[in-house]
Amino acid sequence: MARYKLVTFDVYAALFDLEGSLVPEVRAVLPPEVDPVAFFRLWRSKQLEFALISNSLGRGHLKFKYLTERALEYALKRHNLELPADTRAALVAAWNRLRPWPEAGEVLAGVKARGCLTALLSNGDEAMLRELAAALPVPVDHIFAADQAGFYKPHPAIYELPLKTLGLDRSEVLHVAGSASDVMGARSFGLPCAWSNRGRDYVLEPDLGPDFEFPDLTGVLSLL
Repeated sequence: MARYKLVTFDVYAALFDLEGSLVPEVRAVLPPEVDPVAFFRLWRSKQLEFALISNSLGRGHLKFKYLTERALEYALKRHNLELPADTRAALVAAWNRLRPWPEAGEVLAGVKARGCLTALLSNGDEAMLRELAAALPVPVDHIFAADQAGFYKPHPAIYELPLKTLGLDRSEVLHVAGSASDVMGARSFGLPCAWSNRGRDYVLEPDLGPDFEFPDLTGVLSLL
């Protein structure tokens, strides 16, 4: 019998290569004097900042696509840049065409072979995640999105989605996180958590550290 019934994967860090996918898109449309890596990292940081702020505004859920658009506008203003509307739209749409990490297909297949269901558990909108899931070399069984929960990570509502939807206990779900804040959110909610820590980062609160930590996704298979 499998140790876990469901393995959920973070999307924008654990399962997909965000920077490797989007920096080339940014580089293609920016002036040569603008560092595309720095521009992308500002865009991403403001997107995450807006997600965290929106959890506390009490104004209802703001779609992840909208946050992405607003964060892009911020990054452009900070660099005193303007881009045509169709170019901005193309940059936002590129979030639906991310490349998975090289080992993602092997790991998803291995999880399934060990008798576990697989799922995406992400800040993305469900529509965005369905496009990404369709491009994976191995299909996932479920998609749990922030717009289903009405909140963004690390709010507990998003980590509760698999339990409410599938009737599982916390101990039956292994969450594979890709960032320190995701680790803390999952652990605070009480989910067992494995961290694919490619960036060799650290959690701010040691009491909410991961149960398991690996340099990439392949270590997950040793837990099943």
